[in-house]
Amino acid sequence: MDFTQLRYFHEVVRAGSIRGASDRLRVAPSALSRQIQQLEHQVGMPLFERHTRGMRLTEAGEIYALHAQLVMMDAERARSELAALRGLERGAVKLVVVEGIVSNYLLEAIATFRAVHPDISFELLVMGTADVVAAVRNGDADIGIAFNARPDPQVDFLFQLDDDVRAICLPGHPLTVPQNVSLRDVFRYPVALPITSFGIRALVEECCRIERLTMNPALVTNSIDGLRAFARAGLGVALITRLSCKQEIAAGELAAISLTEPQLRSASIDVMVLGGRRLPVAVSAFLGDLRKVAEARAAAA
Repeated sequence: MDFTQLRYFHEVVRAGSIRGASDRLRVAPSALSRQIQQLEHQVGMPLFERHTRGMRLTEAGEIYALHAQLVMMDAERARSELAALRGLERGAVKLVVVEGIVSNYLLEAIATFRAVHPDISFELLVMGTADVVAAVRNGDADIGIAFNARPDPQVDFLFQLDDDVRAICLPGHPLTVPQNVSLRDVFRYPVALPITSFGIRALVEECCRIERLTMNPALVTNSIDGLRAFARAGLGVALITRLSCKQEIAAGELAAISLTEPQLRSASIDVMVLGGRRLPVAVSAFLGDLRKVAEARAAAA
């Protein structure tokens, strides 16, 4: 496989169709299709199943897709290292993260890093935990930061920070009086929860399964800020991570209540990268700064 074929193959996998990859690469669909056909001829077996709505990888295609992804990422690392040798220190870091940690310490880490490396740019996307892991696994991001992510054989978890799920509400809410508060107690009031792709929701659902509880949320949202706003407005109780509401708690705007369920008290913020990948210089350097800032914030919590 030459590099052009590999790049074309990689884009067809990402786009899911010849037409989509053609638009991204600005290459004629016929030329792209010929390259894929030549590659399949060299391999001696089909790499895609052709459908009217696009292209789907065969078993052989799955193997090549993983190889292509790693090679393309190694090429990016090589460009980064060559730039570093020339003293340019130019590059980019792509991050996918859960919303709750953006204002807590991530922007501080980016600011600290760019103060020393002003030519390094960042791309930051916010999504739920399951989508963060998928983005790292698919090579769409250099670094993923998620809440209580499930293990993935293609993803390396580099380090973790302790966090837990709290019930947040206005100060003076009846739930702030008891010393021991459980999910069963919380569910007596209107509750706001994240959508199912969020790590918080997965933990809550697991607790409900164990304790035979039924959820009937008043609000389901993909916005952590929406959960905080629900509680601030006095509409009920929101379930959120401790690190996601530190500022509001410190300002006295909200009360955060620890819950008795062990699963909710022993979760984590997980920092991850694609397994088997040699990280670009900028990404590796930023991970070092990120770890220092995150651990300092956790120690001060």
